[in-house]
Amino acid sequence: RHRYLQAAKRPPGITKRQTLQRLGSVHTLERLGDLPEGYPEDQPDFRPYVAPIPELADIKTALKAEVDAKAEALRLTLITAGSGQAMEYQEAYAQAKAALAVSGAIEPSDYPMLAATIGVDIDPKTGKPAADVLGVARSVKAAYEAFLQVGAAIRGTRLLAKAEIDAASDVGHAQVIFTAIKWPALGT
Repeated sequence: RHRYLQAAKRPPGITKRQTLQRLGSVHTLERLGDLPEGYPEDQPDFRPYVAPIPELADIKTALKAEVDAKAEALRLTLITAGSGQAMEYQEAYAQAKAALAVSGAIEPSDYPMLAATIGVDIDPKTGKPAADVLGVARSVKAAYEAFLQVGAAIRGTRLLAKAEIDAASDVGHAQVIFTAIKWPALGT
């Protein structure tokens, strides 16, 4: 086995027979598996590696993954990543909707996610830090609505680009579509 491995690592242009003769045994390959049938023993088996040409479907898959990654990167300029963070956003929005629908007095303990940022979130009604749960609820609602607009624009761009890439008839066309994507501008 050792001699076979050495023979497999020989320099370009040296035949298996020449290598095995240097090692002292012409029978090494015969014991471990002879040359393929019809393969001339004196022919060098070194061939340059030629990378396979990717199929159109593989290129499309890669480009669509890049589209998804770009969309996520854009979204992450507006929100914080993470499953727990997404749950927090959802709960804060649900509490904001509920608090804004109440007609009577609001108890902060009924809205813990909102109560946690009283004095931190900016109330869009006053432009100052929220003084109560309703101020935080307005802030959360405004942030949600702003993200909804930008998120919808990102989603539309992403899905349209992926559909166009899917419809591309060749690699060049798919790449042109990818480079021509016009992502929505994000405000700060």
